Amino acid sequence: MGTGTGAGGGTIVIEGVGPLADVLRTADIAVGCPTTVVVADIVTAAMPFEQITDDEFDAAWEQPMQAAIAAFQRAHHAQHQRLIAIVPTIGMSGAPTLAHVAATAEAIRVMVKSAARQWGSDGMTVNCIALAPALFGIDTTAVGEVSLAPPALAGPGTVVGDVVPLIRMIAGADAHHLTGATLTADGGVWMTA
Repeated sequence: MGTGTGAGGGTIVIEGVGPLADVLRTADIAVGCPTTVVVADIVTAAMPFEQITDDEFDAAWEQPMQAAIAAFQRAHHAQHQRLIAIVPTIGMSGAPTLAHVAATAEAIRVMVKSAARQWGSDGMTVNCIALAPALFGIDTTAVGEVSLAPPALAGPGTVVGDVVPLIRMIAGADAHHLTGATLTADGGVWMTA
């Protein structure tokens, strides 16, 4: 977890582990409202669904979900006005040998909707940003990308160039009506629902 004050004056807390969370902690993110960003703790190793052991399931699904729930609760307790979860798009499309990743990502997206409904009356908006799996270190050749985007638009993008501006937008005072939404930010690599 990292805490800082963005250039816009609002406090920002980055929750989660891994390279994506680390980059966000070092980025200059100007936020207008107190904000918590929860980066999903995704186990990226491919595991055939029928061979996942109880211990692997615990590490790949139970522990990341418990971490996300605790992070959401801390954001609410801190009375942050914005909560943003970041997940891979794989949750919306699935992938062979990555059911555990898809299940975690999609469960967090559903939790975003429930938290948005429950905490809206407390003045909190809760949204999700879905990113290309490559930004989570997921091997995209195993995933099987579905892209209709021109090559200039396709690709996972960058955290600082593409993700940080979305966080700034969602964490701004003008985004008070945006809640329970998932913004897919992957350059059109994944055409998902």
